[in-house]
Amino acid sequence: MLKSSEYPTAAYATLFLAMIAASVSPNAFVVSATGMFTMHWLGEVAILPAVTLWVALFLLSVLRGWSDLVAAFKLAIVGGIVGTIAMEIVRIAGFRLFDAMPGSIPMLLGVQLTNQAMQGPDLYSDTIGYLDHFTNGIGFVFLYIVLLGRQRWWVGLVYGAVIATIFMLSPVMSITGAGLFGQDFAPIKFPVTVYLAHLAYGSAFGWLLQRVRSTPERSLVYLALRQRVGLVRLHAG
Repeated sequence: MLKSSEYPTAAYATLFLAMIAASVSPNAFVVSATGMFTMHWLGEVAILPAVTLWVALFLLSVLRGWSDLVAAFKLAIVGGIVGTIAMEIVRIAGFRLFDAMPGSIPMLLGVQLTNQAMQGPDLYSDTIGYLDHFTNGIGFVFLYIVLLGRQRWWVGLVYGAVIATIFMLSPVMSITGAGLFGQDFAPIKFPVTVYLAHLAYGSAFGWLLQRVRSTPERSLVYLALRQRVGLVRLHAG
């Protein structure tokens, strides 16, 4: 783990800036659903710059040798991809086989990000939509790692359930036509599919992070704040 002498101010800044950057894409869809901004506009002025910043901070951490931060970035990418694939298996099954959802969220993201809602989805918009979908999955895992560190796999399951609940309470439900918890579309099949998909996501990355040796043992945010407070007290004394 990082020790106080190994955690300079630049590492603190990198950690918290990376958390902010990782939060942008997952929240952009919710913000756009309020009608304040279009997803296309948010993609250009918020999502793309945030992703670029996150990658730059990853590279900076590698160059500076901040091992725990590097591990958090790497595991977020792997865990986010694995978890999102698990989610998509459940979501696609619910969508294609049981008509449990009014449409495909990645496809909706794609047409909104590419500003071609009138034309409809195509290969380009679908690609952009899925890239954003996986970016969201990576962002959520990164926040999990730096906030919680290594946990038992079922903590990821709970984390996924929390994300699903927030999603079904968000304004996104209005623009999809599903209503809160899918009550305007499929009162049982919709929430069951959403919860199962997010439980698959959380349990998949949770199991991975529990088993991988490089997963930080403690919350990096907690360690950073504790070390920072300790240094402040030392200087004050």
